[in-house]
Amino acid sequence: MRRRRFDLSAVFELLLGVPTVLSSLLIVGLAGRAFSLERWWLFPVLWLVSGVVVFVPAMDRAIAVLALNLRGPTSKERAVLEPLLEEVCGAAGVAPQRYWLRIENSKEINAMAVGGHVVAVSTAALALPPKHLEAVLAHEVGHHLAGHTRISLLRWWYELPARAAVRLTLLVGLGIFLAGRKIGTKTAYVASVLLVVALAAVAVVASPWVLLVPVIAPLLALSSRRSELYADRISAELGYGPMLLEVLQRWVRQGHDERRARAGIRARMLASHPSCAQRISRLHDKKAPRP
Repeated sequence: MRRRRFDLSAVFELLLGVPTVLSSLLIVGLAGRAFSLERWWLFPVLWLVSGVVVFVPAMDRAIAVLALNLRGPTSKERAVLEPLLEEVCGAAGVAPQRYWLRIENSKEINAMAVGGHVVAVSTAALALPPKHLEAVLAHEVGHHLAGHTRISLLRWWYELPARAAVRLTLLVGLGIFLAGRKIGTKTAYVASVLLVVALAAVAVVASPWVLLVPVIAPLLALSSRRSELYADRISAELGYGPMLLEVLQRWVRQGHDERRARAGIRARMLASHPSCAQRISRLHDKKAPRP
């Protein structure tokens, strides 16, 4: 039986979210003061407690449908996926009923794990040979076993107020700037620019994490790539290493790594997945005898 435990990359991702979460608390606290000067602290406390919502199974379903546009499998798709998922869960020592199968309508081969229960594959992935598809499912179950998806969802929830505040500030700033240009006078244009600068200063004070985005974004991407390698490792430990290698080698033949190399350094730094070559190398190392 595979014991569930958080991977270090999940913990690292949670730590990287701390600046944004603190900004969210500040914004929620300011909103609380607008309603009550004496009990403003209830707002950030209730916001922290609200994080339990990510552990409610219905939350996974809502995100799968509303945010990711995933659908339930047809009876034919279910007949293909359920036996494979049962095999994976049997190897992992977990009940297959804990996971909900979902489908992404896409011509690209893809799969994902969401929250604590959702395992989704694209319609294109359904065309993979059964053993290859089973290895892909093992990789996604590995994300669940390591806690990657739950931590990502928790971080997303706590970052909502800060992200909403930044987007609202950008929209207001853009509106002010466009209004200044539409008026057409030099005075109006200068005034609009000054208002936008003042608004940006207020946004930075309210959400100082914005200044850390150039640093946090690559680190979050690095954490995501590590989590992918860790899910590969779990898949290999469950006995799916050779099949997963074949899937990755197939992607290499299809030019996946070549397109990645042409994307540029910045795109590679912000990529959520490591290259197929790196994943293949790590899987080969996993197969090598340990000293």
